[in-house]
Amino acid sequence: MNRLLPDLDRTAAGTLVAQITAFYREAIELGRLRAGERLPTIRAVAAAAGVTRTTVQEAYRQLGEHGFVAGTVGRGTEVLDRAGPRDHAPPVSAYAAAALRQTAAMPGALPLQPGQALVANFAELSPDGELFPVAELRSAIDRVLQRRGGELLGYAHAATGLPELRAQLAQRRCAVDPPAAADDILITSGGQQALDLVLRTFCTPGDAVVVTSPSYHQLHGLLKALGLRAIAVPVGDQGLDLTALAQALAAGPVRLLYLMPTFHNPTGRTLDLRQRQALLQVVGRTRVPILEDEYQQPLRFRGDTLPSLRGLDRRGLTVTAHTFSKVLFPGLRLGWVQAGPSLLRPMAAVKRFMDLEASPLLQAALVEFIDRGALDRYLKKLRAELHKRHALLQKLLRAQLPAGCTVTDPDGGFLCWLELPAAGQGEALAELALARGVRVVPGRAFDPQGRPSRGVRLSLSRSNRAQIEAGAAVLAACAHRLLQADSSAPSRSFV
Repeated sequence: MNRLLPDLDRTAAGTLVAQITAFYREAIELGRLRAGERLPTIRAVAAAAGVTRTTVQEAYRQLGEHGFVAGTVGRGTEVLDRAGPRDHAPPVSAYAAAALRQTAAMPGALPLQPGQALVANFAELSPDGELFPVAELRSAIDRVLQRRGGELLGYAHAATGLPELRAQLAQRRCAVDPPAAADDILITSGGQQALDLVLRTFCTPGDAVVVTSPSYHQLHGLLKALGLRAIAVPVGDQGLDLTALAQALAAGPVRLLYLMPTFHNPTGRTLDLRQRQALLQVVGRTRVPILEDEYQQPLRFRGDTLPSLRGLDRRGLTVTAHTFSKVLFPGLRLGWVQAGPSLLRPMAAVKRFMDLEASPLLQAALVEFIDRGALDRYLKKLRAELHKRHALLQKLLRAQLPAGCTVTDPDGGFLCWLELPAAGQGEALAELALARGVRVVPGRAFDPQGRPSRGVRLSLSRSNRAQIEAGAAVLAACAHRLLQADSSAPSRSFV
């Protein structure tokens, strides 16, 4: 019997019956369910999807009515051998089919209409190319090519990365963390591969992964493509809901906990030291590993650097993922994972069969770039610029937003989170702002279940002073319009 089970979206417009019917019809047409194979039992589907058996029975009946399956007493529901789209469609894997569905369904910032003028782009989380130190990187590449071109254009035979880059990154460790060694570093092809690598190393299809709500939207698709279940735990200005986390950990087997403790995407919030310690007290009673995503950690422009969860985890079960995509150039496609050697060894084995190794040329150029002080000079400039942009946005929103709105005030990074009083107003604000040329990402994109949100994400990565001033005015005007009828809105709050 095939164990392919549907993942239902209760916020979608279609009925649950229609979703189950479409799920198995697609599986048959794509060849993931073949003639003679049996569908999961009605009892199994109902339990996994959280629906009644009657709902599943109706879906199976509709599949039979259209000639996809037939039910036989004692044999269950079998896929029929039929001509049709299945014979012409590529027999793709469950991974590819899930990735395709999630890509098509992923909500995000809507594009401007053709010919519509852009007033402010608060949607893209992509560094500002006008600030890139292109000349210094070109010089670094030229220098390593002159010295080691023949070597670096071949295979380095180092799935873990060039030793010199790993040692360099270990030396640049957070000053409040324990000492690190080169053996604690594994170089990846960008931060997204780092996340994929950790998930593939720790998890098996069907496993549960705890995530925050809201959380990084690209992870949602990755989890579904890998056949993993997301368990959402709320996160807010008081940190992670530790009661909900403890309940999730106690309710059943959990294979991994995914967190962004510093400059969280999408809210920009940071867990303070007390919150980090309290979190580790809860998780420390288990053997559940933590995947700590520190994609913006070097972009702090205010306050003291905090110890990583990895540094605080006495169990040695926290893996920290870093990337150069946000703190330098996305086009480098370089990141790294930091953990103990016993955790990195299986990851290196998995990575070897994914891409053999990250580019030796770019790794060596990065070593040269860092040795020359170019990275530190760039980060100093970028942090100063981000501080100015955040300060301007905070000043404008404090003055212009209506009562009942909140906005986070991060100590670093590109992001902040604007929230309205009621669920669904985030999406309404995004639509109103778009009509006036301001792009934001509605909060629904960051909810693991795609539920209506109160908030929108604002990214300052590509916003100059003029865009921030114009964009803040539009957002405030749209928020006033949405809240005009709400005379009971609470007082203004900035957290």
